[in-house]
Amino acid sequence: MEETIHGGDLGITVIDRDHQFISELLLEINFNAAKEGDPRRQIRRLKQLAHLTRSHFRLEEGMMAAARYPGLAVHSLRHEWMMEQIRRLAAYWSGKKNAMTREPMGLLWESHTAHMECEDGAFGLWLDAMKFDVMNGERIRG
Repeated sequence: MEETIHGGDLGITVIDRDHQFISELLLEINFNAAKEGDPRRQIRRLKQLAHLTRSHFRLEEGMMAAARYPGLAVHSLRHEWMMEQIRRLAAYWSGKKNAMTREPMGLLWESHTAHMECEDGAFGLWLDAMKFDVMNGERIRG
């Protein structure tokens, strides 16, 4: 069996760390929504999520561009769609008193998880197949 460079995570420390932090933040927001938490706090957390996610997407897309990943254009569109989900959820919670609901949050969680597992995973597999070290911007020799 051939060993992969990236395993279950991408194996890129900064990307994997961001994925973990974003997941934890989404779980916290979801938990507070389930408890009917303070909408102002939820909106602050969503703004934090939007900032972190936007930074993460820029980094990820930069790495993909450096590696000349052929799926970058589609991946970038998916990132735009996910950012729009966060904006819509914040607007939803901002515009309604006691509008805490788990349904929109659940959709955001599902899209985040599916994106990490499928689309980001595809990038990791591509890196493995190309034997490309994205942190050094070169093919791995050997």
